[in-house]
Amino acid sequence: MKNKLAGFWFVLVLVLMNHPLLAIIPDTVDLKQVEVKSGLTHLKSPGRHYKLDSMTMKGWHAGSLSDILRFNSPVYLKSGGPGLVSTASFRGTTANHTLVLWNGFPINGPQLGQVDFATIPVFFIDRIQLSTGNAGLERSSGIGGVVAIENTPDFNQSFAVQAMQSFGSFGSFGSYAAFTFGKGRLMLRSRFFKKSSENDFSFINTAALPSRRMKQENASYIDQGFQQEFHYRFNRMMLSMVSWNQWNKHNLPPIMTNLERGGNPKEYQHDWFSRNIIRLNIPWQTGKAEFRSSFFTEKQHYYLQTTAAFPPFEPVSQIDSRNDVESWLSQLTVQQQIKKTSLFFSMHYDREKAISGSYREIVKREKFGMSAGFQRTINEFVELNFQARFDRYNKSHAGVNPFMEFVYRSKSLSGLAISFSGGSISRYPTLNDLYWFPGGNPELIPERAITGNVSLNHEVVLRNVKIENKVSVYASDIHDWIQWRPTSYRYWVPENIARVFARGLEMQNKSMIKINQVEVQFRGQYAYTRTTDESPVAKIDHYSGKQLIYIPRHHGNIFINLGNGQWFAGTGLEIVGERKTSFSDGQEFYDFLPRYHLLHANAGIRLLDFQFEIKIHNLLDESYQAVMWRPMPGRSFEFIVSYHFKNAKEK
Repeated sequence: MKNKLAGFWFVLVLVLMNHPLLAIIPDTVDLKQVEVKSGLTHLKSPGRHYKLDSMTMKGWHAGSLSDILRFNSPVYLKSGGPGLVSTASFRGTTANHTLVLWNGFPINGPQLGQVDFATIPVFFIDRIQLSTGNAGLERSSGIGGVVAIENTPDFNQSFAVQAMQSFGSFGSFGSYAAFTFGKGRLMLRSRFFKKSSENDFSFINTAALPSRRMKQENASYIDQGFQQEFHYRFNRMMLSMVSWNQWNKHNLPPIMTNLERGGNPKEYQHDWFSRNIIRLNIPWQTGKAEFRSSFFTEKQHYYLQTTAAFPPFEPVSQIDSRNDVESWLSQLTVQQQIKKTSLFFSMHYDREKAISGSYREIVKREKFGMSAGFQRTINEFVELNFQARFDRYNKSHAGVNPFMEFVYRSKSLSGLAISFSGGSISRYPTLNDLYWFPGGNPELIPERAITGNVSLNHEVVLRNVKIENKVSVYASDIHDWIQWRPTSYRYWVPENIARVFARGLEMQNKSMIKINQVEVQFRGQYAYTRTTDESPVAKIDHYSGKQLIYIPRHHGNIFINLGNGQWFAGTGLEIVGERKTSFSDGQEFYDFLPRYHLLHANAGIRLLDFQFEIKIHNLLDESYQAVMWRPMPGRSFEFIVSYHFKNAKEK
């Protein structure tokens, strides 16, 4: 591993020398005469983009990306419990339709196409932005939405140290440290974390007859990693290199229905990944060019051994699966401002390689994509955006995916804006869809979605009050949805058979009021989602028009926080509606999960460079399941002590 990492930068230089079209999506650059922004997906379009502010992120520095999104966004996070996979569902779609970008590059695994949000520490992130409504046009696959996480340099610090320690229920510990050094044109930052838990909470096993309280076993986990950043400015250009390395070791507990079957089963999953990027930003007076290249490598080891129910517990079955994936990703982006029009062009070329015991051979895939567009400010009230994208994977392509948006800002009512947007977007099959043995289907074609969105945004700013409201109505018609179905050969096969119609309503409110020295913040989100399969197969099998499984119709959250700089306190409530687990209508056969609501509270004080905080999760000690037969913890506590020293440069 060390030899591979040591040779990364050398190999990367060779790639840059041989591929002139490598690179990326830009950040905002302040020039003397004009502000050039990074791509159409970063525009402040009402309703389609949502950025988490720095205060919100600081409150969740000891948590995961899954934790912060659950209470601060309309996105539904489906989790099997602590130490198990947590995935995001945007606007009635699945985890495969949620694109996650790290510094402009997708980190969705090529094999499954998903991201485990529970293993991404907020401590490693500087900026989080959520986007919906064809927001994935810069990269394919974001039919539902895009979560963009970024590392941003800060050249205003000469030296800074941040340390944090957390202690929690069920033997949970978290250690975090960051060191920042800046001198003139150079900035270096190192971040480290380690999070572990015995995860042995008690729960009520509703699968047992009669139901009774039990303790979870074989559920401990350890996540640890480090991130290194290098940023250097010369002339007006900036060179950046970031390396993110992480190890996840998780024991996997049995589901409720298997707890009393005896034996001595063993199940665990160990993951390691290294994500490395390099980027060069070249601005000029009315535009900029930026290219990025990255190398991602990941190793996964899954082990399962079942045994007989009686001593000496002889092994009955065993699965020992290992997967190795490598990806080279590169992208070039150019922007040019011409009077009131901003032109945008992007091109990327990716290569993927996977070695798996579940494939017949080593699998390789190449991806090529281009997108171009413009933003035209017609006047101070009207703005027009247009973008088109073309993709090609190996020998197949999805054609051209266009997107258009019209934004109008009211003349008479200050702060009111309305946008109309629509277009198409595609998602390619994952490697498992294509090459899994037995069952993979190399003849699969890309999924294609036609989407439309209407958003209304109203912002009021007074002396001590700021209120922002957003309302969005959307619809997506997704053709050739890939669905795994059983066959007569006793294994499942993916097919392009579903036609999914997703539509719904999203409402958001963000308010801030300052009373004397106390600042009060309120955030609320609500999403109504209706997602059904309208394909001929669904009509034949009598589940057409029924809500897709594990997608709640109702989901919302509320968070209130107040403080004066020396102390702070807050509370948050997440409400998740009923979710179907099958298409059966007989509720007595456990074909649905009931709704639940989780109350969270926190409070803390700041003393000099130290901060002390206590958090209470699931304050009402509610018993619930987010995934069928996977128990979730009841009331739990977390104590966090942090230290932050910052030596800022003189302006």
